[in-house]
Amino acid sequence: MSDKSWASTQHENDGLTKYGGRDLMGYGEQSRPPKWKHRAKVALNFVINYEEGAEKCVLHGDRESEHLLSDSIGAQPREGERNLTIESMYEYGSRAGFWRLHRMFTKKKIPCTVFACGMALERNPQVCLTLKEEINKTKEEGAWEVASHGYRWIDYQHVDEETEMKHIERTIEIHERLLGKKPVGLYQGKVCVCLLPLVLFSLPHKECLS
Repeated sequence: MSDKSWASTQHENDGLTKYGGRDLMGYGEQSRPPKWKHRAKVALNFVINYEEGAEKCVLHGDRESEHLLSDSIGAQPREGERNLTIESMYEYGSRAGFWRLHRMFTKKKIPCTVFACGMALERNPQVCLTLKEEINKTKEEGAWEVASHGYRWIDYQHVDEETEMKHIERTIEIHERLLGKKPVGLYQGKVCVCLLPLVLFSLPHKECLS
């Protein structure tokens, strides 16, 4: 049956500004102005998403192939089958795309943030060695930083809280082991409602974000 909840004319949250963890007003007129260095009016942040090898794939034990964020318009997951077109797109990123961006940014000494999936880092030691070098540079040398992009590049919407907590802890361990540092933050691209409490109230991630 199709969802016809929109047909109802009344709901218990009607007229509320704050509900279910949402806040539609924020600071309002008292919004806090950002204080950038040197009184800059714009903050520009270059980001590289590193997900290659952490996407859905039957070779990773998944039931279906990846289909999101690709150049294949209208791609659908293939249950129990590999999608070589999608796989080749992801492999381009780790085999060539990352290195093209690395050369471009380092040539100009431009700092960069890398959103890295833990599973992807484990699959490419060369990338890890390079990232380790970049995050240990000085600001004048254009030091990079690496944030957690979750353990997998999967949709965590229906992943249970215990499993997601294990993924968060495992990812932090991978960052420390392969890069020598905890991730500077967390950007879980496809999140579930339990993610925020896990990040805010789990000791390992509070330490990671400090």
